[in-house]
Amino acid sequence: MRIVSVLTLVSMAALVSAQGPNVPAKPLGPVAAAAAPVPAKPTKVDFSIPLKPLKQPDLSFTMLKNRNTFLFYFSPNCGHCQHTFPTIKAFRDKYEKKGMAFAAISTGYASPEDLKVFDADFKVDMLYFQDDTKRFAQLYSTGSVPLMLLVSPDGSYQTWNASDSATLAAIEAGIKKSLKIK
Repeated sequence: MRIVSVLTLVSMAALVSAQGPNVPAKPLGPVAAAAAPVPAKPTKVDFSIPLKPLKQPDLSFTMLKNRNTFLFYFSPNCGHCQHTFPTIKAFRDKYEKKGMAFAAISTGYASPEDLKVFDADFKVDMLYFQDDTKRFAQLYSTGSVPLMLLVSPDGSYQTWNASDSATLAAIEAGIKKSLKIK
């Protein structure tokens, strides 16, 4: 951190001495080319993404297509994910019988041992996949977990990254709206 601060101060001092103290700052040399634009996220969830089923090998992610679905994308070692998962299970207990499908999708970086420990600790009793090709992350991830997606039958979706009480209340309101529950 100190090196960055010193480099920043040296750069600022060089800029001021080169341009004078009362001149608005401007680049000393040519501006680097802009980075390539980041591709937009898809507007619909692609249920053909190959996700590895972790508990029931005969299941496929495609079985969730055309359904109201809640997806919990997580890392088994993430403290926020571990803290949030019991609430997601409570939502599942409350809304699955009313028509909402639930699936947990682990990042592709989790080891088999980490997944076993998470399953043992949290008793994952919903559809359970791993993004071993990292394709789901490439398309939908924001770079942080947990990522929660509420998917409509047409594939359109809403996302949340935070797991605070206000966000979880908004997620539950979204589930109720999707299921037309007052």
